[in-house]
Amino acid sequence: MFNSPEGPNLTATQAAELDDSYFQSRPFGYFSSRIATLSASGPIEKNVVATDVGPELAAALGQTSISDLIDFNDSDRELQIATDSFALRHHAAESLVRLYHGLTIGITAQGSAPCVWAAVAEGPTRTIDLVDQARTHLMSPEGHQNFWRMVFPETVASQHNQEHQANQALNVIGDWLHHAMTLLVRDDININAAHNKVKHGLSVRTRDDLRLTFTTQAPNADGTVPLSALTGDKAFDIFDTPTIDYLARPPRKGNRKQGLEVSSLKLAPATLLAETWMMSIAHAAMFHVAADRHFTGRGIPFQPLPKLPLGPTPTQLLGESVVGMRHPVTTPPDGGPVERRAGIAFQSTFVPLEINFNSQMSGKVVEG
Repeated sequence: MFNSPEGPNLTATQAAELDDSYFQSRPFGYFSSRIATLSASGPIEKNVVATDVGPELAAALGQTSISDLIDFNDSDRELQIATDSFALRHHAAESLVRLYHGLTIGITAQGSAPCVWAAVAEGPTRTIDLVDQARTHLMSPEGHQNFWRMVFPETVASQHNQEHQANQALNVIGDWLHHAMTLLVRDDININAAHNKVKHGLSVRTRDDLRLTFTTQAPNADGTVPLSALTGDKAFDIFDTPTIDYLARPPRKGNRKQGLEVSSLKLAPATLLAETWMMSIAHAAMFHVAADRHFTGRGIPFQPLPKLPLGPTPTQLLGESVVGMRHPVTTPPDGGPVERRAGIAFQSTFVPLEINFNSQMSGKVVEG
């Protein structure tokens, strides 16, 4: 790869050498290892490190142990797992969509010798452009006709006993690609903004002490609320897991800049990691097929194709569960009224809320 530049475009030799390197990476191994690390059970003591990095870290800092250098408790650990699970899901979603875009649109738009690595690396900067282009191609006749060739090699069909199982596996991969696109551009609750706030400055708050339940039963006259009002048939849980709060402006509406919003997302690590695994399977399938084409007849080892699952689909895994909740904090800078009301986001719908701030009341939960 270390050749003298021969112009603004890649030569055929450079493109081939770059893809030789790219397709010997192991992205599925990376995501699998991250999932395994985050799903490991049990508390971690401050002075216990799973690898030899701990002693090396202490030595680099002129210490004999890291136990006196770090400060966290069990709650911190649980919140870190929840936050990292959320970030890893978004990482898998963007990796999948960028690979699909690079293999379809990016590779044909290059002005030089075709190079998958360059096509993926130089994809659209704006996420909305990335998804718009990828989704348009996926839904086109060409995208529909060629999709199976990208993710499901004919030789793999033997892993499934019946043809309908092979079709089901292919449809599952397609469903998770659609889900990845939705995660990147959904704007009624801006998941991409939450990930950016985690990635750029960690300007978020994760917490495990919040429970939000809707109930039709008002507090008693003495201000008490029976526990049954929050657990019975008249109650519906919005947040019953760790949450992540973030402050951001939603996308412009037309040319109008919006006000600040505080949003909270529900973080269920097991579910987040299940989503991550399914999207990483889709990525692994596309990556393997592309690598197989690149290395045809050369005997170079590359990432094997994991067995493609028959489920779950996003709908089967997530149903209509709560995604999060948003609430306006300021009006738009132009002084006009707030256009985006408070509300709750479910997997495929958004339910606006009308909040009467003049009728606030508090209560104390008691047995009953």
